[in-house]
Amino acid sequence: MVADEKVFSDEVSVVKANGGYEIKRAIKNLSDKPAKLKELAFLCKGFSFGKDAEAKDDYFYANENARLYGTLAVSLDKFPEATKWCDPDSVYGRICSCPYQPFPAILISNYKSKKGAVAGSLSQSVFYHSFAVGHKDGKAFLEVYSAFKDIDERVVLPGETLADEWFIGDKDNADDINDIFSPYTGALRKRLAGAAGASEINRHTLIWDSWNDGIYRDVSEEMLLKEAKAVKENFPNAEWFQLDDGYSTYCEENVDLDAHGLGVPYEGDAGVDKEKFPHGLKYYTDEIKKLGLRPAVWIGGFCPVKSEIYKEHPEWFIDLRYRVDFSQPLDPSISEVREYMTRALDTFVAEYGFEGIKHDFWTYAFEDKHDLLKNKDKSGYEWREWWQKEIKKRLPDYGYVETGCDIGMGNPFIGKYFNNYRFGLDVGAGKWDNVKTVMFWAVAVLSHQTGDLFIPNSDSAGLLPGLNDTDFMFIINFQIITRTLVEISGRFSSVDKNNPRLACLKRAVKYLDNGENVYFANYDYRKAGENLPEIIYINSAFDAPDNGYKTVALFNASEKEKTISFVGADIGLPGEKEYENVWGGEKIISDGLSVVLPAHGSALYKAKKD
Repeated sequence: MVADEKVFSDEVSVVKANGGYEIKRAIKNLSDKPAKLKELAFLCKGFSFGKDAEAKDDYFYANENARLYGTLAVSLDKFPEATKWCDPDSVYGRICSCPYQPFPAILISNYKSKKGAVAGSLSQSVFYHSFAVGHKDGKAFLEVYSAFKDIDERVVLPGETLADEWFIGDKDNADDINDIFSPYTGALRKRLAGAAGASEINRHTLIWDSWNDGIYRDVSEEMLLKEAKAVKENFPNAEWFQLDDGYSTYCEENVDLDAHGLGVPYEGDAGVDKEKFPHGLKYYTDEIKKLGLRPAVWIGGFCPVKSEIYKEHPEWFIDLRYRVDFSQPLDPSISEVREYMTRALDTFVAEYGFEGIKHDFWTYAFEDKHDLLKNKDKSGYEWREWWQKEIKKRLPDYGYVETGCDIGMGNPFIGKYFNNYRFGLDVGAGKWDNVKTVMFWAVAVLSHQTGDLFIPNSDSAGLLPGLNDTDFMFIINFQIITRTLVEISGRFSSVDKNNPRLACLKRAVKYLDNGENVYFANYDYRKAGENLPEIIYINSAFDAPDNGYKTVALFNASEKEKTISFVGADIGLPGEKEYENVWGGEKIISDGLSVVLPAHGSALYKAKKD
């Protein structure tokens, strides 16, 4: 797997760790000339999972499965059909090679066994890991590949060493969705303890975002300042006020074609819509700060092909036409592009005064498995490190960076500089299929319980006028119980103060602990298809910083009335306890609950621990 392999030294060390082994690999160019490295491979074979476990029942789990295949457990020998959420060439290849930043680990196990084996990345400084699985001589094998994002081979300079590191270990409870990847995650925490995603930023305070709840690009200086006052009045823990797309003068009729952020500074003063912002963006951010909020801004890594920067410098861009043709991403491997990108950041932060950034459409130059970058001296992950560092060092210490598309699947290494990641689709328009999809993806990204390293962000909560009351409560209860209430959105300045949805939203965000561990009760992730959870709980009161309660939510995502039941032991509270209906107020003493829920219905309860 190594090009020019005679010029490289290859040193591998295996160190016993808690629950497995940490493997380190160092590749050094011993020659006096640049050499090309394509990829590395490490084969582990001979896996079996007990005397009653037949090879035909072996499967693998990686959290990208939820998005790529619409199921969590996939046969080692036969992948299911792809879902509509996949871009070209994202499926049927090596596992964890998709561009959606999946949690970088894999489990192989057997449907009739609790035994399993886990492998996962411990470094993404240069390489990314993908996996191949299958059978040989009746035994399962797992192959770990170390390759490079956005380039097909890496130029290694004379004397240069590239380091790689991953974990492999056994699992005795591979059937438990809540504990698939420990102790791998324990080893991960040692390396990411100081990550931005592990900080307190975005954990206990809200971001108001201008995109959702029907606002989209209908923004202006006057409108935003009016909404900022309403947000400050209604939501005491709102800290951030985020201007999303819509400030650029460039615009196409099709909403998908004109997302334009990072290229706006190229146009100077003419890049900002003066009809919407007559006093400019610096005046706007100053006014937001006067109201006691911190201004944040959306930037998009794509530049439309009709924008000025693309027309004048097409050579600055990656050719990503295999995915899209109306916009293209800047190529950070080009020095002139890096100079422009950092100058654009200076414009947004130093000149305009923004203190937080939502970075949408950012992944294409850093997370793609294809050969895209013009220069091959660094991998996409190396340029990702450079770009994230450039963003973070310009922001104040309390400033945040939020990911947008590609919608993420929980890679904690992104949290080194980003604070929260969007894993959910927009749900406020009333598309129930989107709601169910987000709920299913949530199982994949939250069951790893690494929200302490990188905060998951489901979508903006709000008044959600596109939903009926039942669907509205389903989404609010889901966001509460998953501890993903990072953002709110909506025109609160014109809402009746007695609006019941406003009262509900205020209570939902009264106390936040985004990233808290989330647990799925009585959930069999091995069940085929889009298996939606019905019982989700957290080990705390959702609305207060005390430890005397657990909170449990029940969900019926089906189209028919359904009874959802559990006993106390299912959520770690055996015996009779007091359960309080959060929204109804009634209390009962019981060993668990049995609740009849209508189609799309949900319920939220607080349970006393003693």
